[in-house]
Amino acid sequence: MSQRKPTRALLLSGGGARASYQVGALRHICEISREGDGRIPFEILVGVSAGAINLAALASSAQDFVAAVRIMREKWENIATRHVFDARASSIGANAFRWFLDLALGGAVQTQEPRAKALVDTAPLRELIRGLLNVEAIEKNVSSGLIEALAVSATDYRTGTHTVFVQSQGQRTIWKRYSRIARYDKIKPEHILASCAIPILFPSVRIGDSYFGDGSIRNMAPLSPAVHLGARKILAIGVRELLTRSTEPEASATAYPSPARISGVLLDSIFLDALEIDREQMMRINRLLEHLPEAVSDEHGVRMQTIDFLYLGPSKNFADIAWRHRSEIPRSIRYMLQGLGANTASGGEFLSYLLFEQGYCRELLELGYADARARSDEIRDFLWSTR
Repeated sequence: MSQRKPTRALLLSGGGARASYQVGALRHICEISREGDGRIPFEILVGVSAGAINLAALASSAQDFVAAVRIMREKWENIATRHVFDARASSIGANAFRWFLDLALGGAVQTQEPRAKALVDTAPLRELIRGLLNVEAIEKNVSSGLIEALAVSATDYRTGTHTVFVQSQGQRTIWKRYSRIARYDKIKPEHILASCAIPILFPSVRIGDSYFGDGSIRNMAPLSPAVHLGARKILAIGVRELLTRSTEPEASATAYPSPARISGVLLDSIFLDALEIDREQMMRINRLLEHLPEAVSDEHGVRMQTIDFLYLGPSKNFADIAWRHRSEIPRSIRYMLQGLGANTASGGEFLSYLLFEQGYCRELLELGYADARARSDEIRDFLWSTR
């Protein structure tokens, strides 16, 4: 009698244009897949922010891993800023002027809603997501068992809670913790768009009675959804480089940080730091459980088990790559970024999130592929062993 494989989860974190790296890694995983029927090798899919865009394609084509990767690859290889937001100077200028009006008038002229809801218009991104996410196909894949569950995170601006939208077959554990909750819902384009709504830059998205923003904002436990949904193996494809970053040249060490530099650090903390911290915590818990009796349960009566975890991350600094491709940015965006101080190498971190252009994204695709290929045996053993 064959041993049942542990439930496997894929976690795709956020990071704006950096998410193209994930598709390169998935391309190699597809090449070495041992799934006999061609399906994706994951029973649970968890996506946050830009990672949720890739999740949409995987969930829609769960029965055909090759097709899912091809669709994602074609989108990212041919991406342009205009496919994500309106980069025309007139559009950005109009939104900035509306903000100026709100600040200048100081509330003297009351309006029901803010004049400017964000710096850019993301109508193009909405259309891109609609082209990737097939609601009917996802419902079929979930009901047939191809996918046991998928989860997309967003931040509720009304309550301030981190909300995980879950679509699954049958009833699964729905959790509620401090500042984070889960709820059942059918995943639609607005859930993905809300999860990608970077504060201030992108407009929030209404779902039900609340407006939601980027799922990375209060995502203090990014591994939690996969664990709650029953995963025993979690593969996380992150977008933080594994190498230690080089220090700044001495000449600029005492210079006051530009808004672009500060924004880059802020985006780093929003998108990346929580996964690193949660990964370390899971490793500590696993080591603790190895020394406890097998029958140990948590406060809800659920048996506690160790969870295998594999993290795939880039081997190169995305900020350096983004800086090399800075000339690809549309002129209007380049002008704005220069005003924020992104005209020096220190602004590369900020650029690495917003550089939705072919040259940059294609290099990240190739890097993701090469990094996954370098760890091919490790990935194969992790996903297809029954231990």
